[in-house]
This record gives sequence, C-alpha cells and structure tokens, in this order.
Amino acid sequence: MHSRSLCTIILLAALLACSSPTAPDPGGVWGGTEASLTLSRAGGVLGYPCGSGTMDSTWVLSPDGQLTGTGQHYFGGGPVPSNGRPPHPARYTGRLEGNTLILTVRLTDLGQTLGPFRLIRGGPVVQEICL
Repeated sequence: MHSRSLCTIILLAALLACSSPTAPDPGGVWGGTEASLTLSRAGGVLGYPCGSGTMDSTWVLSPDGQLTGTGQHYFGGGPVPSNGRPPHPARYTGRLEGNTLILTVRLTDLGQTLGPFRLIRGGPVVQEICL
C-alpha cells in the first residue's frame, strides 16, 4: 500500500511539472515600425524614431508572459548618449504572445506614457533618427 501511495505522489508531481506554464525566452531582437528592442539577461537597448532607452538587467518575465523592467529613456535622435541629453527614469511593461511583444514605456518623472509598441521577434531595428 505504501509503495502505491508513493507512486501516485510521484506521478502527480510529474504531471504538475509538465503542466506548469513556463514563459518563453524573450531574449533577442524585437522590431516594429515604431520601436525596437534588443534584450538579453544583461539588459536591453530600445530604439525609437526620436529617442532611445535602456532596460536594466533586473527585468522579469512571469510564467504568463508579463514583462516588467526599469531603466532610462532619452529624448532626441541618435544612440544612447554618454553625455548630453538628461535621462528620464522609465518603467517598461509588456506582454509576450508567441512571437509578438506589446511594450509600453512609462516615464516616471514626467508621468508620460510611450506606446504601446507592437514588436515582432526578429523584426526590423528602428533607426534612432530625429528630424
């Protein structure tokens, strides 16, 4: 009887492990018409037509595909500057659905929201040019 109970427990544990949702890996290049994101465990770099941003390495993807992170946002064209334009603290939130990432950027010091941006895995990188 004891061995039957032990087998049942092991079987239930294996079934639960197989049925638990796991989030896909969001690392790589994501692009679209209005923004692009290159993301890795070390952090992320975002490009917009008239701005850029960074995402800290502390970003998190929940098992149900919700992405959250913090970082900086820079107004103006060109890559992230080492000096010049002041950074604005940013909160990044997104939803990963297969090969699509819906990303929103909230500039916490300005109370301004950018997006949502629809990004596709492997999509085009947006040039950070501001005319």
